[in-house]
Amino acid sequence: MPINKSKNTQQVMDVVEQIEEIPVEKKEMQPRLLRLDWLAGGQLKQQLPFVLVIVLGAVLRFWQLGIKPLHHDESLHAYYSLQLLHNLENWRGCFDLKIACYRYDPLLHGPFQFHIIAFVYQCCQWLGVSDHGVNTTTVRIAAATLGSVIVGLPYFMRYYLGGRRVAWLACFLLAISPSMVYYSRFAREDIYMACFTLLLVAAAGRYIRSRQRSWLVVGTAAFVLSYATKEATFISIAVFGSFLFGLLVWEIGCKIPVRSRFQRDSILGHYAPKTAGSLSVAVLLLCCVPLAKWFFGWMKDTSIYINANTVTSDAIIKNIKNQTVILLPWLGLLIGIYVLLRWRRDLRQKKPLPARRGLAARIDPLKQPTLNALVTMPWQHWFGALVVGALIFVLLFSVVFTNLSNGIGDGIWQGLYYWLQQQQIARGNQPWYYYLLLIPLYEQIGLVFCLAGIVRCLRHPNRFRLFLLYWCVGVTGLYSWAGEKMPWMTIHMTMPMLLLAAIGLEPLFNRLSALVKNGQNLTQKGRNRVQSKRVIGSSIGTILGALAAMFLLILTVQNMLQVTFMHYADAPHEMMIYVQTTTDVSTVMDKIDQLDKKLYHGQHKLNIGVMTDADWPFYWYLRDYPNVCYGFPTGCTDANPEAIIAGGDNISKSQAQYSASDTSGHPTAYLFHHYRLRSWWDEGYKPRPCIPTETYSCQGQPRWGGVGPLLWLSYGDTPPDGAFFNPPLAFKNIWDWWWTRKPIGSTAGSTDMGFFIRSDMGVNP
Repeated sequence: MPINKSKNTQQVMDVVEQIEEIPVEKKEMQPRLLRLDWLAGGQLKQQLPFVLVIVLGAVLRFWQLGIKPLHHDESLHAYYSLQLLHNLENWRGCFDLKIACYRYDPLLHGPFQFHIIAFVYQCCQWLGVSDHGVNTTTVRIAAATLGSVIVGLPYFMRYYLGGRRVAWLACFLLAISPSMVYYSRFAREDIYMACFTLLLVAAAGRYIRSRQRSWLVVGTAAFVLSYATKEATFISIAVFGSFLFGLLVWEIGCKIPVRSRFQRDSILGHYAPKTAGSLSVAVLLLCCVPLAKWFFGWMKDTSIYINANTVTSDAIIKNIKNQTVILLPWLGLLIGIYVLLRWRRDLRQKKPLPARRGLAARIDPLKQPTLNALVTMPWQHWFGALVVGALIFVLLFSVVFTNLSNGIGDGIWQGLYYWLQQQQIARGNQPWYYYLLLIPLYEQIGLVFCLAGIVRCLRHPNRFRLFLLYWCVGVTGLYSWAGEKMPWMTIHMTMPMLLLAAIGLEPLFNRLSALVKNGQNLTQKGRNRVQSKRVIGSSIGTILGALAAMFLLILTVQNMLQVTFMHYADAPHEMMIYVQTTTDVSTVMDKIDQLDKKLYHGQHKLNIGVMTDADWPFYWYLRDYPNVCYGFPTGCTDANPEAIIAGGDNISKSQAQYSASDTSGHPTAYLFHHYRLRSWWDEGYKPRPCIPTETYSCQGQPRWGGVGPLLWLSYGDTPPDGAFFNPPLAFKNIWDWWWTRKPIGSTAGSTDMGFFIRSDMGVNP
């Protein structure tokens, strides 16, 4: 009897359609939502470990959140968020572009952090929090909250990570990571971006698996929020986009058989790949290497041109923004017309069309899940995600619609323009190996088991494991290449590293659990000597591995506690802390409040002069004092302040001019005290500076630096003449720093400030 191929094919397609219409998680979700005995059942035991580790992460992030003085950058973010709150209180007035309201400026990064901090301020005011809801704690609440969210996100990736146990290990490692904890307590944009990046990864995986529209909307919102947080999202786009493109190329190639085309007894019949998937990726790499080389060269040349021709470049980018704003409404209109036509066709369609037709019918949903998700995506899904993403983008970059036209143009192009500028400026002047030195000093258990995870992912690969590997290597390489390198960017490398570490740690965790549960099997009768020796040998290896992991965990937790709760404002002892405001600022503020209470009964009427080099973070700390002259004495020559704050090069000159010892008896004489405004970690690890000669001008090379990483680890920043790298001494210096925080180099790096109080006030500075 002949086989009706078309009929069988249609039956298969109908079955596939029915399977795709049922969300993968429906069977799992219904009992949780509908069963009343959920808390009494096994689900509680499964969820409780995740709840406990999330609570641990939240406690580490919120405990004593306000003890650290605001960093220079934090003070900027805190101050302008407060200004934004005041602007929104007069929302209608900000439609007038002549009024100085908050506008997106890539110098301070994306608008999200200012909106979210202002929102926290407002909520705290409604709740009656002290200081009108504005203090060093409330500034960091948003960062601590999203940092805590990061801890729980691996739970939603458990299917791809390899199960609940791997997901829980990832949650735990994220909860106690020194860099993740410290920068979750730091009001900078990087922790927000890290949260949205991980949420994007989780949502993309869940959408491909379940095809639920909500996950696509969540992923789109996460991407837009990341972009509205920091321009480094371009690096995420480069890494994720290139992997997605490579994955699609591989999935297309995997439908093309290769080995079967050759005779079985030939060499190619034995060793040729089964499909053209790997060959397609290899060809793609060969094509992309020269393209990437050209692209990075173009970026460098563009950055040089922008910084050398600022006026011309500004005019070009302004014209591009204007043209973009003109074209966007037309693009929106075309999308709207297309959606209306699709919607009208769906209403008129009496019988629903099969989901798999045209190109979709050629796709194998099992072998090509990513391609299948893209090709068979309903228009309702992508349109809903587009609407949500566009609304978030416009809301934030237009500052709640008060700067609609300019805000949209700036949001699309200004961040990229600024990012290209900074590649040539290279703030921090850190060497390419900066993160390769910083991460091992803090993230011991994550780094070691990340290497084990890489090996495991290569031995037993799947799409998600290869993605994690590509993500980790990609962001580490790109951030090391980028011109600006700062310690807070470490978390973007740490996050995928810890996910890989969880994969690498799982086998040891499983063997240890089996050893604890089944230890009695060692004494069971009937085992021969060979079996007993194998079991004992495996048990010894498991115990030694567990002891090593415990040591690495203790060391990692030690580093986390030191940088977060012990030396949180002691930059000379912590490499992860960059040019941190010292606790002397709090001392100065206590003196100012004391003087104000004595003279004006705490009404904040004290007259204060702040010189240029000390304006930040005092713009923030003196926010409640209206009688402050910034840029003193130039900005207010007739002022006679009761207190003066001088910084940097102004200290010695100001001391000679205002000190009571030189003008004794004069009514404007001041008492003086020397303080440290900011301090920093020794940078002797930087390469030696370039010294120009008659034949070499050192153009483009640093003129100042350190002694190099190896000599610095061995001898600090003052190695003896003719010294070489000394491994035992370097290990001793690192060991001492780990456990006693004995600095490797100098601790003298600081920016100082001088505090003056009028001698007739009766208060010592």
